[in-house]
Amino acid sequence: MNYAIAYSLEGSKVLHTLVIGGMNRPLLPPAMILKKPWSPRMVVCLVSCLIAGPAAFVCGQEYSPIVEDRYDTAVVQPIPGVNESGDAKGGGWDLGAIVAIAYDDNIFLSADRPESDTVVRTAPVIAYSQGDAGPNGGEGAFIKGGYRPTGVVYFRNSGENRIDHEALLAAGWRGKVTRVVYTGGLRKLGDATSEVGLPADRLEYETELRAGWIAREKIILEAAAGYKGNDYRDPGFFDSDKTYGEVALRYIYSPKTLLGVIYQIGRFNVDGAGPQDTHQLSGTIAWQPREKIRLNLAAGAEHRRTDNGSQTNPVVEGRFEWTPRKETTLFVSAYSREEASAFFAGQNYSVRGVSAGLTQRLGSDWTARIEGGFERNSYEQVSGSGAAGREDRIWFVKPALVRKLGENSDVSLSYRIASDDSTDRGFGYDQQIIGLELNHQF
Repeated sequence: MNYAIAYSLEGSKVLHTLVIGGMNRPLLPPAMILKKPWSPRMVVCLVSCLIAGPAAFVCGQEYSPIVEDRYDTAVVQPIPGVNESGDAKGGGWDLGAIVAIAYDDNIFLSADRPESDTVVRTAPVIAYSQGDAGPNGGEGAFIKGGYRPTGVVYFRNSGENRIDHEALLAAGWRGKVTRVVYTGGLRKLGDATSEVGLPADRLEYETELRAGWIAREKIILEAAAGYKGNDYRDPGFFDSDKTYGEVALRYIYSPKTLLGVIYQIGRFNVDGAGPQDTHQLSGTIAWQPREKIRLNLAAGAEHRRTDNGSQTNPVVEGRFEWTPRKETTLFVSAYSREEASAFFAGQNYSVRGVSAGLTQRLGSDWTARIEGGFERNSYEQVSGSGAAGREDRIWFVKPALVRKLGENSDVSLSYRIASDDSTDRGFGYDQQIIGLELNHQF
């Protein structure tokens, strides 16, 4: 589980950086970060764009078709009508709402018995901010938080009706050369996942304490400790959690380039298996040679010791954005990570994927978007004995058309087609969704 807490955008400009659970997390940004502080409406966007998946960058199987609660972790995407980062409002409460209706021809992601239904989601959003967490906001304390309950109603499968809950909190203190920040996230979800192939009631949580210190004019030191996990209501699924510590060295190479080296040590616990000890070493770069081009990349390796031996795997989080002109934005992202299976005892699976998207404004009120991605999941037995070897190949394409309705609202029409080709006949799915969504900021 990886919650993006603070990549704030002003159009295409990065304002501030702080990501829970990711690797590229400068607490004390260099001069390349713009001076304008967060708008409190950014918090509304944060709650509306909660993310799932450890260090996940736009995962094919995790993409939500409606009410974008699982979005890219590299940059928190603004929800039109709910987040307007140019708002100069100075703290306090902020409110928003999302109402969506969608026809889904495979609501449970079933391989052999797809069930179609019309699904309505209603999500009020409440957020609060006090103090300035921006990179040039001065000394003192700050707090930002938000909560979003989402009512999910099925027309035909009323027994699956539920309320999901999502909450985020960031609080800290800033001095002249030091900063301490606590971040936490909690999600209670009940949707189907491709990993288990059916609805999975679960609790996802993450908490972290991070400190930063400007050791010299161009050198930033960081230390962090955190805990995150997944708890399933069904006793047939396997819960997991991870405790970790991290140190990082950031170097301001130039006003447009921030380099870093990160070392993380962790212990991963999974029900029914022995602990897994991990060591991660990665290099990072945040590069913005001009306003229209931005690259954020963290790449390295993870050494993991398990009951059945040890292995070294690549770890990647990367996103490239380009705005060739004011009306057009493109992005490409890639990711690679290891996860524990909630369905197969003693198995991990590697997740590797890539995604891309294009946003094009069509006049003053219309915007067209298209996104697509491919992901490959490969399973391996790491504790005990068993017949591992499942492999999933997942892809999705999602075009959308957005119409702005005044200053505080918009409506979008989207179509999403996805497929999971699994070597295990009990899993995999084909899915098509068409949805209508209304966003409003009060």
